[in-house]
Amino acid sequence: MFNLSKPKLSFRIILLKSIWYGFIAGMISGMVKIGWENILPPRTLARNATNPPQHLLEQFGMSSKAVHAFVYYSTDQKVYFVALIIHFAFSIVFAALFIFLAQYWKNVTMGQGAIYGIVIWIAFHIIIMPAMGTVPAAWNQPFDEHFSEFLGHIVWAWSIYAVAVCLVKNEKKNKLENL
Repeated sequence: MFNLSKPKLSFRIILLKSIWYGFIAGMISGMVKIGWENILPPRTLARNATNPPQHLLEQFGMSSKAVHAFVYYSTDQKVYFVALIIHFAFSIVFAALFIFLAQYWKNVTMGQGAIYGIVIWIAFHIIIMPAMGTVPAAWNQPFDEHFSEFLGHIVWAWSIYAVAVCLVKNEKKNKLENL
């Protein structure tokens, strides 16, 4: 289960490719997760007035005005860009981490990334954010939120895996492994 392997490529190549592919996979998976949340919104409108990324930034001392900064798109649609920056940064970092870890620990790709998504969901939505007071304790969150976030993280992580596999498949040289 925890067997680590020594990859053929150098640490530097693995790191650089993980960052580059993680950026691409993170951007795409971030869009997948936003789309998922439009189909199955995880929070009520009242609870989403300040969503978890915005609340987290407020907890770190950022002003409410800055956290809720927006631009108008298509005349009257507010796009809260600060929350989007956090959303995509999260996806990019965890996509790069997934790709990097896969080079040393193949089991991270179990279920084509679905297990990774579940682990990230548990870590952040069940443990870390409730412990920080960013979201309510897991037992005080509505079932709808758990349902949407649980399945959303599976689809999100699978999309990271799918993009990474596609990128690796099309490499000409210095192919990453375990994807």
